[in-house]
Amino acid sequence: MSPQAEHAGPREVLARAQELFLRKDLNAFADMFAEDGTHELPFAPPGVPRLLKGREAIRRYLTSITSTPMVLEGFGDLTVHETADPDVVIAEYVARGTVVSTGKPYSMPYVQLLRVADGEILTWRDYWSPLEGARALGPRGIAAVALGRVRASLRGGRRRT
Repeated sequence: MSPQAEHAGPREVLARAQELFLRKDLNAFADMFAEDGTHELPFAPPGVPRLLKGREAIRRYLTSITSTPMVLEGFGDLTVHETADPDVVIAEYVARGTVVSTGKPYSMPYVQLLRVADGEILTWRDYWSPLEGARALGPRGIAAVALGRVRASLRGGRRRT
């Protein structure tokens, strides 16, 4: 970790994470987590884990979703709320992009709690609406995502045998 990253607070870590998401560099985003960090998805739909523990588990999940049929183009309406704990912020923003299969724009609101220590993410709690995601994707997009998850699951199963 660079000395600059080591002293990065939660606002700086959030800005870096958003930059990596725009580049679809989710492997580098996973590198931002502490070795025992957690990525929580409390509203995850069936088939998506609600809690990922450890940098490598987070990396496996994140790198498996890089082929989603949505192109992220930017973030807007960012509000960052400070908390009594200087290592914790709560961010609200809207992710905007295009659904590849339809060419239609999408807008997805997020609320995230971020806990950082020594420039690494200890907790990334991600509140988003699977229903809004399904609406944005439409039936064909949902089917493509489901098929991709099944394929990834089968590939993972073969590696273990």
